[in-house]
Amino acid sequence: MADYINKNILSQAYIHIEPEALDSKEDIDNFKEQISEFTRTRTSFFLSPEVQVDVEFKPGSLKAKITVMGTVLILIQGISNYKNFREGIQLLYSDTKRLSEYIISESLYKTRTKHHNIIHLEARAGVIGSIQKVINQLERIKYGAKGTMLADEIVDKIKKSKSEINKLLNNISDKGDRNFVNNGLLDLANELPETPKPPKDKTNTSNSVAIYREERKKLIAILNRTPVDK
Repeated sequence: MADYINKNILSQAYIHIEPEALDSKEDIDNFKEQISEFTRTRTSFFLSPEVQVDVEFKPGSLKAKITVMGTVLILIQGISNYKNFREGIQLLYSDTKRLSEYIISESLYKTRTKHHNIIHLEARAGVIGSIQKVINQLERIKYGAKGTMLADEIVDKIKKSKSEINKLLNNISDKGDRNFVNNGLLDLANELPETPKPPKDKTNTSNSVAIYREERKKLIAILNRTPVDK
């Protein structure tokens, strides 16, 4: 098993199949060697040669979990054309998702596995996917506060976002990554309007606006690491 200390899961492909093409232990060993090499070369190309790859197989019907470990900062440094935090994470999310999907596709091809022999497949985007999820939440909040949602609806989304942010930051192992993500999300949180605009022909009550402002303040405080009542 790889050393995962101070590293985050960046991408992961999970495969559980009943392959008909692997008739012997030698066939299985050859497949393991081929998919391991495929994963390392594709990971080096799509993400970075500096990340760590761990390929884990379990006995019984073929189960494989291919995990790419590393830091977000390593990947960000490899992107020369991203303009900001939001765009950089979007690019990384696309790459990590694509990588895990390629690994799954190659596994099915090498084992000649068709639909009826697939038990479970999952392409996981790891910590990048979690960051992208929070970014999407903040974008929806900002869009809602500009006149597409009532303040009460936005408050519920802010509360969910606060919970996701706490969970995300607690799960990021690398300190540099944690600071990078924290600061990027703080910039996005500061973009949220201080006063929500109601949808056309609707009105936000003064109380709902006050609650929105308070929840917005708490959200920013989390990212500023300011003690607040949550």
